Amino acid sequence: MKVLLLAFEYLPVKVGGLAEAVTSIAEGLAGLGHEVLVFTPSHGRIEGEPVASFKISAFGGDFEVKAYERNQNGVRVFSLSDVLLDNPDVYGPGWEGLLQKTVHFGKASAGLLNELLKNEEKPEALHAHDWHTVFAAALIRKYFHLPLTATIHRLNKAKIPGYLFHEANVGELAPYPDIDPEHTLAYIANTVTTVSRSYMWEEWGFFGMFEGKVTHVFNGIDCSFWNEKFLEGDRRERRKKVLEKFGMSDGKAFMFIGRFDKAQKGVDTLFHAIELLSKDPAFSEMRFIVIGKGDPGLERWAHAMENRFPNFKAVTRLLKREEARELYGSVDFVVVPSYFEPFGLVQLEAMCLGAVPIGSSVGGIKDTIIDLDADPERATGILVPPRDSFALARAMIRAKELDEETLNRLRKNAKVRVRDFTWEAACRRYIRVYRDETDKAIPFIR
Repeated sequence: MKVLLLAFEYLPVKVGGLAEAVTSIAEGLAGLGHEVLVFTPSHGRIEGEPVASFKISAFGGDFEVKAYERNQNGVRVFSLSDVLLDNPDVYGPGWEGLLQKTVHFGKASAGLLNELLKNEEKPEALHAHDWHTVFAAALIRKYFHLPLTATIHRLNKAKIPGYLFHEANVGELAPYPDIDPEHTLAYIANTVTTVSRSYMWEEWGFFGMFEGKVTHVFNGIDCSFWNEKFLEGDRRERRKKVLEKFGMSDGKAFMFIGRFDKAQKGVDTLFHAIELLSKDPAFSEMRFIVIGKGDPGLERWAHAMENRFPNFKAVTRLLKREEARELYGSVDFVVVPSYFEPFGLVQLEAMCLGAVPIGSSVGGIKDTIIDLDADPERATGILVPPRDSFALARAMIRAKELDEETLNRLRKNAKVRVRDFTWEAACRRYIRVYRDETDKAIPFIR
């Protein structure tokens, strides 16, 4: 099957998890023997050989577009370049710049496909990722009639001016002055997917508007990288060394790693829980490593707690993947206190490396962690209600008191469980989605 993917991020260009997901999907499809093309803005990284050059008209001017093709792990990656698409701010420059960039990307994508079709067969499926691709997807649908799968990795819930649709030459999709681009992308799609079953139902207020063409495809995890085989010594030795590096004596180690995002990641819930724990006698035997960057207020709060508590360490910088792997393979528990989580990779990375996850019972966290109370024999971690610092504090106390037999069972179960969430499995399901052969979300059947 020949598949065309549209995305604003593709490795090595990376802002968040989207780049990892789209790259893994593309390479997974290629690994299954399919021909995969990816269209993405250059964002200033000009790689590959020039394959096309043409002009687009936009916002009252004419712009020269150049397309460059490279083979990256079996995938044909096309970087689209012009004066705006080359801006290194992936989601910019600024809000207005981003909106104009999406229009440029749309017109450039249609132009590139038009050039490619002079010499090769048309793709059999079109797969657009998140709202930034709405104009590219709409134009390719309009002119080339490809069946479209639209994947919403995380709902943005924002509106953009309707005049942009007219500027992109898809004014027929703009009946109102302000338009929800996610709604439009889903409206024109043959199939709408998101990245976990629970997130789909939690956001049914949106996905339910497209009932009959909605399904889920779980993301995946690469446990060939997130693997203890790269680490030396046993877990206790590794934990002791890591804690010493952070200036702490040995003890049961809890870690948070992720964005300091007030709207999603629940960092404030975790900090409140730790403050509650500080009044418990067990607190002196617990160690906390909090790693993240983002909201300045949360960063200040993290460092204030570091100053208050000698068993708390804050790291407000991004870590290399290898550094994160070492930590996952050394700590006892990883806390994932998100308010919502479409899929989430932290809990799966932890499970690959033997760190027991303590997570909010939402979205992909709930779909991937089997709770200790719900199924003690098959359990892989502990689930707690979101936004509940008291419940989280109780769960961490409980985790600290777990015996080694239970901990080893949780770790063993987790390493089996993650095999259900491979990129190969995700890609096989996407092929079925492209062919309209998957189950659908039916609200009266649960």
